[in-house]
Amino acid sequence: MADIHRLMGEASQAFGRGELQRAAEHAAEVLKLAPDNPDALHLMGLCLLQAGDARRAAALLREASLRKPADPQLFHHLGIACAEAGDVTGGLSAFTRAAMLDPGHAESRFNLGVLSEAIGDADGSERAYRDTLTLAPRHTGAMAGLAVLLEQRSALDEASRWNDAALQMAPDEPVANLTAAQLDLRAGRAAQAIPRLQRLLTGNRLTARNRALAAGRLGAAYDRLDEPAQAWPQFLAAKAALRQRRQAAEDAEGVYGFDAAARMARHADALFKDVPAASGPAPVFLVGFPRSGTTLLDQILSGHPEVAVLEEKDTLLDVLRAHVLRDAELERFIGLDSAGLELWRRNYWQRVAEFMPGRPPQALFVDKLPLNSLFLPLMQRLFPQARFLFALRDPRDVVLSCFMQSFDLNEAMRHFLSLEETARFYAAVMGVGAAAAERLDPLRMHRVRYEQVVAETELEARRLLEFLGLPWRPSVLDFQSTARAKRINTPSYSQVAEPIYTRARGRWHRYEDQLQPILPMLKPFVDRFGYA
Repeated sequence: MADIHRLMGEASQAFGRGELQRAAEHAAEVLKLAPDNPDALHLMGLCLLQAGDARRAAALLREASLRKPADPQLFHHLGIACAEAGDVTGGLSAFTRAAMLDPGHAESRFNLGVLSEAIGDADGSERAYRDTLTLAPRHTGAMAGLAVLLEQRSALDEASRWNDAALQMAPDEPVANLTAAQLDLRAGRAAQAIPRLQRLLTGNRLTARNRALAAGRLGAAYDRLDEPAQAWPQFLAAKAALRQRRQAAEDAEGVYGFDAAARMARHADALFKDVPAASGPAPVFLVGFPRSGTTLLDQILSGHPEVAVLEEKDTLLDVLRAHVLRDAELERFIGLDSAGLELWRRNYWQRVAEFMPGRPPQALFVDKLPLNSLFLPLMQRLFPQARFLFALRDPRDVVLSCFMQSFDLNEAMRHFLSLEETARFYAAVMGVGAAAAERLDPLRMHRVRYEQVVAETELEARRLLEFLGLPWRPSVLDFQSTARAKRINTPSYSQVAEPIYTRARGRWHRYEDQLQPILPMLKPFVDRFGYA
């Protein structure tokens, strides 16, 4: 026992001096004497974490936590290791436990905010940041993180207050500077945002993700000032930064891959043939392509008291993963009878309930996910009573806008890292979607052009509601208030909170030289959709 106590003391002192190798050796000696010693496991895990081996560190810290389940610092370190190893769920669980064991631990609350934001739980993240600031009122990270969330839901005055407070305490704080630039852009101060973003980009404190955001916002600032020659290199730099974050798993073929698109096109005839009858509720699907105006339509519809819109959740993911990755699986789907399809319909509604537990049962349900255009042949077979809203916009503006955005990388957004692949993906998705839309009964398919919505909002809103069989409500035109009252999880969040504007219409003309390589690929869709 005395040896263990002595060795642990020496290990702790070595770790405190930054002598990781010596600390690990002493901890290993303890574990030879007492393999279950939680303090030695804890310290060994910290040594591995400091050495950059987060995965092994998390395994040791998790083992230690089983033997010492009331140690908040141990769970805090486990949360850090899990987060660095990419195990966000494990990190959230560990930080939650740490905060429960030590309610006054501000850093655990802060890290809960960071990880909650990473998984898209903006409400949970905001609560965690506010809790952090209650415990540590001068926590600049929590101030900056809270300002980001407030800006995203257009609570701009409060966002500015928290962001200014963060910058007063830490003038070089990267996240706060990014938010300050975004607030400048939203206030029409593009020229003011440029020097701030340039300073950020000349430093080395930015993560790859924040470097992409800074370059993208600098490009947007130049675009607002009608300087496309200055903007374009920044958009290229943003994509280069995002490519640094690209993971091997993101390159694997998935439901949003080119193979899946080709497979859907090959089997479209069979999917439309002899569709089994169905009963029960059917959704309205709002589809198109990212940056085609679906978020604006979402906000118009969300302003109607008899409509419930679910924004960009993968409600169809189970059926897609089961049936679109191989020809044999898709053929198996085509062979399902009404009872077989009903099982997948139940699965769909179960996922809807998980994503939207408070959905009013009497409300018309609209499922908005633009890239579901790719699966229209399958969706109309699964829900033969469903109706579809198909958002259209000049393909050249759509592809340009997608390329201008610094999307978080996932199975779909990985296709926007180069201009050429962005155009190829547009052609793959809209080739399937447009062909399917042309086959659907006009009573089930309503096309909405972004340019017309911008030019004649009320007229297009009335046509939309008429198609859906809903009475006119003036509240649908107050989409700015609707947008400010809810969180919008797309890059359009700042735009739909503004009055209708036309600056994005025909933007592609200013970048015609840069778009030359892809214009031939888009021409069939320009002609098909009437934009020639």
